[in-house]
Amino acid sequence: MRKIQLLMLCLSTVVISTCSTSSERVDGGVRETSRYSVVYEGPELQATVRHYQAEKDLGGDWLILVAHLRGTHSGGITTIHRRDISVRTPDGRRLPLITQAEFREAYREIHSRVRRAVSSSAPLSGYGEDYRPCDRWFLAEPVGGFAQDEVAINTFEVCWGPLVFQVPGGVQPGRWRLVIELEESTADIPFELEVDG
Repeated sequence: MRKIQLLMLCLSTVVISTCSTSSERVDGGVRETSRYSVVYEGPELQATVRHYQAEKDLGGDWLILVAHLRGTHSGGITTIHRRDISVRTPDGRRLPLITQAEFREAYREIHSRVRRAVSSSAPLSGYGEDYRPCDRWFLAEPVGGFAQDEVAINTFEVCWGPLVFQVPGGVQPGRWRLVIELEESTADIPFELEVDG
């Protein structure tokens, strides 16, 4: 009888501690902080990826994400090249970040979705007050700023903006991964696109 009581006490402790923890799911250095947002912390990069617009565009030709990128607390500068950013589709295809020329060409078609994605993704307060926004990004509106082929990030700034990928066959529900190849590591950031319902 004593063993059963002890077992019941252990089980109730596990259930209570599980219920009282955050609703965040953790997956290899990635925390899901909401249905539409994941946070990655790696040796060279901290990133938040918002996929709200991507989920609204299921079936469409464009995957639109918003990423916030910041260096780690180890200091130094991490340089991210456009060519090193891609997504992996649920069926395993690798799709590169589009070029600025491709972005300008598609802009008329996708500008309202890009603006909606960006407007719902202001830099998150989770970075604290010790950062400032940077003025560099990989894609720029045709009349606003200059696109960069590489962005240098550090611990004191958060660089952010849209990441757009053309998806032959349309954006499908399932497990996607944003992959950023860095000098000494790879940021592999999974996120799930779900059908509303």
